[in-house]
Amino acid sequence: MELKKATKNFQKELGSRASGVVFKGVLADERVVAVKKLGDAHLTEEVFWAEVSIIGKINHMNLVRMWGFCLERKHRLLVYEYVENGSLDKHLFSGNVLGWNERFKVALGTAKGLAYLHHECLEWVIHCDVKPENILLDGEFEPKISDFGLAKLSHRDRNNSKMSRIRGTKGYMAPDWALNLPITAKVDIYGYGVVILELVKGIRLSNWVRRMVTSRKLS
Repeated sequence: MELKKATKNFQKELGSRASGVVFKGVLADERVVAVKKLGDAHLTEEVFWAEVSIIGKINHMNLVRMWGFCLERKHRLLVYEYVENGSLDKHLFSGNVLGWNERFKVALGTAKGLAYLHHECLEWVIHCDVKPENILLDGEFEPKISDFGLAKLSHRDRNNSKMSRIRGTKGYMAPDWALNLPITAKVDIYGYGVVILELVKGIRLSNWVRRMVTSRKLS
């Protein structure tokens, strides 16, 4: 299999996500790629086709590009462009200090990527899991939003209050999910707001946000 050869039998792991593990590889044409190998969870099929159908239709400098996929027996692989500097969380929370210029670039580029998803696509794309782990940084620290496995395509004129399940990561999830409110692009803006706070403070604030939301629900 070409991707098995490209990744040297999936040796160099770049990181893991809720939907699977990502490996570095080099294709025959010398393109460096990131190959996501989806896990065996019962939602794998949904995650796979969500990413293929959504990322295959979008093209923006602040969204990670998908170059191909493989669906063979139980194997489900997604091939993305390789983004050199990894995910934002590794720079914010592990001692790799980002300067204010880089932080501003990340904030602005992420906003542009979300604006494209929310306003410029033919169908409304709600990412549903905006967080530092899903914001990749290229060689110039330009951000690229990644991991669309939980995203939803919606028609703009429909009420989206009834999605199949709550999506996202605790601490970055808007209260709309728990309160059964109509799901709109605002759920992404909430997650983006938490990311902005973390960019400014340079520490993980999502745990504090999660505690605050929980206390409000109990009061």
